Amino acid sequence: MEITSGGTPGPRLADHLAVLDNNIYGRLPAAPRAKVLTEMFVRAGWRARASSWTEYEVEHEWVRIDLVEVSPDERLFSGVVDPARVDELGAVFAGLGLRYSIELWSDDRTSLLRELAG
Repeated sequence: MEITSGGTPGPRLADHLAVLDNNIYGRLPAAPRAKVLTEMFVRAGWRARASSWTEYEVEHEWVRIDLVEVSPDERLFSGVVDPARVDELGAVFAGLGLRYSIELWSDDRTSLLRELAG
């Protein structure tokens, strides 16, 4: 599957979320390579685009995250999520067979609001 900087078809982040700064950060230990991981999201109905040779952005109407390779078997991510749906992001990761840790931060990034792991 080719994922270019122009992106794949799929849902885009809602406008009211697109104007926000990052509010979510996390890691995916023992995850496949970023390209393979991105292809998993695309097959699940998400939109994706290559943001560099090794980094990808995946999005749905309620979330957009950047996937970054930090080691051969670990990915970090950051982005924006509808705070009311952070549990749903955890469920998506679990549904894809991924282990995860998620931090949800306040809009001004001064307060950690939630931590999730699975």
